Amino acid sequence: MIKALTIAGSDSSGGAGIQADLKTFSALGIYGTTVITILTAQNTKTVSDVFITPPEFFKNQLLTTLEDIKPDIIKIGVLYDDSIIEIVYDTLRHLKIPIVLDPILISGTKVKLLKESSIGNFKTKIIPLSFVITPNLIEAKILTGDKISTENEVIEAAYKIKKLGASNVIIKGGHDPNRNQKIVDILVEKENDNITKLYNDRLKIAETHGTGCNFSSALASFLAKGYGIKESFFLANDYVKEGLKNIAKIGNGIGVTNPMMNLYLNSSRYKVFTSLYKSVKILEELKDFYLLIPETKTNFVYSLENPKSMQDVAGIVGRITNFGNKIRSPNVVEFGASSHLSKAVISAQQLNRLFRSAINIKNNKQILDVCKANFVCTWYSRDEEKPENKDKEGFTISWGVKNAMEKLHNAEVVFHHGDYGKEPMILIFGKDPLEIIDKIKIIISKLNSN
Repeated sequence: MIKALTIAGSDSSGGAGIQADLKTFSALGIYGTTVITILTAQNTKTVSDVFITPPEFFKNQLLTTLEDIKPDIIKIGVLYDDSIIEIVYDTLRHLKIPIVLDPILISGTKVKLLKESSIGNFKTKIIPLSFVITPNLIEAKILTGDKISTENEVIEAAYKIKKLGASNVIIKGGHDPNRNQKIVDILVEKENDNITKLYNDRLKIAETHGTGCNFSSALASFLAKGYGIKESFFLANDYVKEGLKNIAKIGNGIGVTNPMMNLYLNSSRYKVFTSLYKSVKILEELKDFYLLIPETKTNFVYSLENPKSMQDVAGIVGRITNFGNKIRSPNVVEFGASSHLSKAVISAQQLNRLFRSAINIKNNKQILDVCKANFVCTWYSRDEEKPENKDKEGFTISWGVKNAMEKLHNAEVVFHHGDYGKEPMILIFGKDPLEIIDKIKIIISKLNSN
């Protein structure tokens, strides 16, 4: 397993520091270890206090970790003062491990995280250790003492920082006060002083906390995986852009990025997809399921938690059809594939958060009697629906399920007796597709025993 060590501060709000580093390492499949330089009492509005790790204990953390767990890469964040800087320098200078240096000089809430008296030591001892340093514009101005407002001045600043000993320099342009439509991040490489400019559209979002930590730890992760500096630069940029789509407003101050959200969403989508696909295969082998298929045929859906739209609900492309005493399915599952059942399960979840799966089956007296005898059932009638709602395509199912479940909150089956041009239908809900199949098996068993 690829391993990374982060030497950084702890952020009690969880948005930056070692907390952000570990989230990013985990999201990218890297095992992260930590050596903590400072503890902050911090929220989304301010850093109210800083506790510096006692030098002796800090050194013990670092040596003990390195003695047993050899990292493939080291990421350095907040160092705070000379006591920490000296230990880091003495310990790391002889190691042949690439170092990604995120020169955190000021917090997102404008609190200084490197003492002014330690900046000189930081420049002469820590920057030369770095394989790549990743200052933002504010940090680049502090390190160079220059005014930086144009692309050429950014490049000049990168060369100045490179002359301090860093092999590669990336200056991030997100703090550009000009608020142009485009943000430019600039990489100056060790090899031949190559310059790479990476342009991104400025997102219409408020100021965020933790993006610098996410970027530098993502950069470290890709470097550890064997990508070159330029490729890692691009990949880390993409990773942060995805994280910025999931900004969380966790307090009353600035928002934080959530680098684990995409990992969770992708994992959830995969589990929903595979579970539904396997369950459809089970239905295909289920004896006498054809007896339950209505004239308009059957669909089967499974949603993510808290679905917001059809794109959060997986269904079968086309429908399950009967062919004699057998059934046929397209065997294609996609998110957003079933309009009516997707709306049904979204409405059901508003009243019962556990209901994430649904199937529609034939409604006749025999099947409905079995359902009423074995499950909690409720119903709706289109006679109760307002005419203006009936005229809107697809609105009836949402209205109907909500109307029915408001009558009986613990209902697991919703039925209706049809309308002009509308076939009577039974909808069965469950927490997942396997629970739906268990209910289908009960119905088939009871039908066969009658």
